[in-house]
Amino acid sequence: WNEWDHSLFGCFDDCGECLLACCCPCVTYGLNARDAGICCDGCCGAFWGCMLFSFCAPCAMCVWCCGIRPNIRTKYKIAPNCCADCCTVWWCGCCALIQERQQLKTAPRLQTVIVDVPTGY
Repeated sequence: WNEWDHSLFGCFDDCGECLLACCCPCVTYGLNARDAGICCDGCCGAFWGCMLFSFCAPCAMCVWCCGIRPNIRTKYKIAPNCCADCCTVWWCGCCALIQERQQLKTAPRLQTVIVDVPTGY
């Protein structure tokens, strides 16, 4: 299994993302949802993020714990850990958003390489 590319408290590794997540967490949530493959675009994710965070914060936390973070773990082959994700999101939500954003921005995309093998030898 891989590890997160940035630590949970590596918030200031990217000050722009840190500022965005602290001031407009719904936007960062939307960008993460888009880049994790949960939502078709950042606006959709930001809208649902704002709706969830505004009207039902505990519901937003559950969706976040059970949706985006595990999806990122799967995408980048990071060991699953539901309990750690729930604790991280609940007590260090802003840091979790930034960690996810940094992972999605800086980690190499896992791609399938197709090799053309000549035939007829």
